[in-house]
Amino acid sequence: MKTRYYLAAAMILLLAGCGGPAQIGADPEAFKAVDALYTAVSLRDAGRVDRCMANLAALRDAGKLDAGPLEALEGIAAEAKSGSWEPAQSRLARFMRGQTRGR
Repeated sequence: MKTRYYLAAAMILLLAGCGGPAQIGADPEAFKAVDALYTAVSLRDAGRVDRCMANLAALRDAGKLDAGPLEALEGIAAEAKSGSWEPAQSRLARFMRGQTRGR
């Protein structure tokens, strides 16, 4: 009986974490930086992707971007640079559409 409760609790926690992408917040610089990353991925330009990621890391260091969104974007950038440009672009588009921009 206890196992069912633990299983139900685990499922609730799992589903609660599946609500959408990490939010970058309302900072205009962060939105501009993510948009620049989208452009770099669209152009399939690994050098630009690296520069965008450095800019996003600087925004995190300045307190303008949380670590969660940066980690998600790092995963997308790594996917792109591994040669999976189109899937990375699709993931990044979903990430961007999922932003609430401080609503």
